[in-house]
Amino acid sequence: MVDARPQVVRHQGSLPGAFVVEPSELPDLLSPTPTGTFPVIRDAGEARRKKIARDTEIAVVSVSSEAPRIAEQIADLGYTNVRYVDGGYRALCSTT
Repeated sequence: MVDARPQVVRHQGSLPGAFVVEPSELPDLLSPTPTGTFPVIRDAGEARRKKIARDTEIAVVSVSSEAPRIAEQIADLGYTNVRYVDGGYRALCSTT
């Protein structure tokens, strides 16, 4: 899960295990390397590094109006299994 809510909105709460990133930083962090492989990132909630595969399931949580655009931006980087949470953080929390 990618928590792409702006810092000013994350006061609502955290998403355990989510990769937290400012929306403007996504292209730099998730772009394939020059050799065409996908990046290894440090997961925000864990101390280990993970390789992100092209077909990794990615669920985007952001402010509702931005989530579809951010999901499309990630898919445009070459990821093939990207979705967004309709209704954002509040919708996700209301289902648990």
